Amino acid sequence: MGKDRTLSKARKIAQRLAGQIEKLSDALEDLELEFAMLMKTIDKMDAKKDSSRDVQIDVSIKTDEGDEDDFDVTNTSAPTVKGRRKF
Repeated sequence: MGKDRTLSKARKIAQRLAGQIEKLSDALEDLELEFAMLMKTIDKMDAKKDSSRDVQIDVSIKTDEGDEDDFDVTNTSAPTVKGRRKF
């Protein structure tokens, strides 16, 4: 009687493991497909990068340090919270 119970539990565990292996196989297959698509995208972007010419943009920003004192950083549009009392 004890051997039958042990054999039954071993079969249940084997079925659970088979299900987990199936899920992992499916997930691995999906990852392989996504990886292949990512590699194709990278290859296409590399090909476009090599064929396009580089454009350099020079950006400069002038700041006047004297105007910093006139700038008010308080937020006047901040909502106020009014508490309600429950009786």
